[in-house]
Order: sequence, then structure tokens, then C-alpha cells
Amino acid sequence: YDELAGNRPSAAILYWSVIASLGLVLALGAVLFLYGRYGPRAVDVFWEGQSGGEPEVANLRGIAALERPTPVQRACYRFFAAAAALFVLQIIAGVLTVHDFIGLTTFFGVDIAEALPLPITRGWHLQLALLWISACWIGASIFVVAMTCRDEPLGQAHLVNLLFWLLIVMVAGMLAGVFLGPKGMLDGESWRLLGNQGWEFVELGKLWQVLLFAIFILWALIIARGVRGVWHAGDAWVLPKWLLYAVLAIVALFLSAFVAKPTTNFVIADFWRWAVIHMWAEAFFEVFTTVLLAYFMVIMGFVSHAAASRIVYLATLLFLGSAPIGISHNFY
Repeated sequence: YDELAGNRPSAAILYWSVIASLGLVLALGAVLFLYGRYGPRAVDVFWEGQSGGEPEVANLRGIAALERPTPVQRACYRFFAAAAALFVLQIIAGVLTVHDFIGLTTFFGVDIAEALPLPITRGWHLQLALLWISACWIGASIFVVAMTCRDEPLGQAHLVNLLFWLLIVMVAGMLAGVFLGPKGMLDGESWRLLGNQGWEFVELGKLWQVLLFAIFILWALIIARGVRGVWHAGDAWVLPKWLLYAVLAIVALFLSAFVAKPTTNFVIADFWRWAVIHMWAEAFFEVFTTVLLAYFMVIMGFVSHAAASRIVYLATLLFLGSAPIGISHNFY
């Protein structure tokens, strides 16, 4: 809306705005109905006690308070240290990017933009944001699953260590590739494979993207192995199973990052790039984040497992019910 430019809301805009508002109210009513109809099915047998013929399951609060960290949990510490380091690097890259935007690139007579031009620092800043968050969530999810099932599968700690070093290799390759491309050290196909694919938020080279997908698959395998020991405890909507569902969805939705090719029509390629951002990062990662935070709340004794499961159920309906509508603003 801009009165001076002659941009005024037409009758059609007002009409469809009212229709959309009414549709929102109707959709919220449907969500609350589904939550009220199916949400209470999440029973409290997993943490808060046993009922009927449920198998005996260790009390998570007692474990958290009394037991020492398992080998898998100790292997998770390095994920948090790496995430902290990547977070600091992201801040530095962001500071350099902002200073480049406003033309303040000289530091004690040295022009930093000559060594680190804007395409490099901005690519680092965007990719590191995704990667340090991913490192945190990977480490945290494996850590809490190890709390749930103390009988760790054989070789689980080795898989976690392998996962960490694959992540380090991928991050190092991404940082180097984004740097080498604008410096003229990569060209043609090598730039696309090792450097920058040219898509915002999907900057990393195709090879590093494939490696990241392999990392997510290994992550899902580790979570599945950890959850397997308590799979028959509770119903289908207890938190360990929610965590596995969310991780599997993250792996599946990341496939949308592989649609765009150099020969793909721009409109189609950009739509699927936005699918990575909206459906992968903002929809399924939000579901995963909600599950993980609910896990922490139960561990700390703030809420019951039944209450946490119901909140996750409601949040999932809201996130995944609104995400396909939200991505529609990219259709134009």
C-alpha cells in the first residue's frame, strides 16, 4: 500500500483478505478439533509409571539424576564444542558481510574485502547458520536418546564418532569451496561440485551437499538404533518415537535440495530451493525442535510425558498444516 504511488487496495484484495481470515478461523477450529479428538491418546506409561501389560521402562528422571554419562553421551560433547566454534565463525562472517555492505572494509589500512570479498563472507554466514544449528540438534538428539535406553547398541559410540568427523570434513570442504570459487581457483563443473552452486541457502558444492545428506542418513540410523530398545514402550506417539519420526522427515525433505540442476528451469529450481528453506528448515526442523525441547522439559521434571506428547501433537498439526500454505507465497 502506497497512497502517493497510487497503490490502493482493490475490491478483490479486500474480498479475498476477508475470505482468508475466515479460512484461518476455520482451519484453527479444525486443528483444535483434531487435537481434542486424538491428542489425549498419548498416555503416560513411558515415564510416569506402568499400566496394564506395559513392559517395565527405566525412569528417565532417575537416570538423569543418578547415572554417569554413557560412552555415546560423552561422544556427543564434541558436537556442542564444534557448534560453538561454528557459531563464532558465523558471527565473524556476518560482521564482515555487514561492513562490506556499508563500505567499511578497511581495517588499519588493510582492505579486508580484497582477501574476503562479499560472496565469500555471505556464503559462509548463511551456510554456517544452518550447520552449527544442525550440529547442536544432532548432538542433543543422540544424547537424550542415550538417556532413554541405557543399553546402547553395539558400536553405537563408534557410529557417533564417525558422524562427527564426517560433519567436520563436510564443513571444512564447504568453507574451502566457498572461498576458492570467487578467488578463481575453481571453474566450471569443479566450482559447482566443490565450491558454490549459486543458490542462496544452498551455497555448498554438490559434493558437500551429498555428504551432508549421507550425514543425515547416518544420524537417522543412530537415532533408530537408540530408540529400538524402547520401541514397544507406550503408544505410537511417545517422545522417542516422535524424535525418530522427525529425523526421518528431515532426511526425506532434504531431497528437495537435489532437484535444481544447471539446466533446470529457474522457476522450478527456485521453488525447490524455497522448499528446502520453508519445508525442510522451517517446518520439519521446527517439529524436531519442539520434540527435543519437550524431551528436555520432561527430563528436567517440568512437565509430564503425556502433556509433552500432546503439545508436540498439537504443534505438529500447526506446523505441517500451515507450511504448505505458507510456501505458496513463492508461487508467484
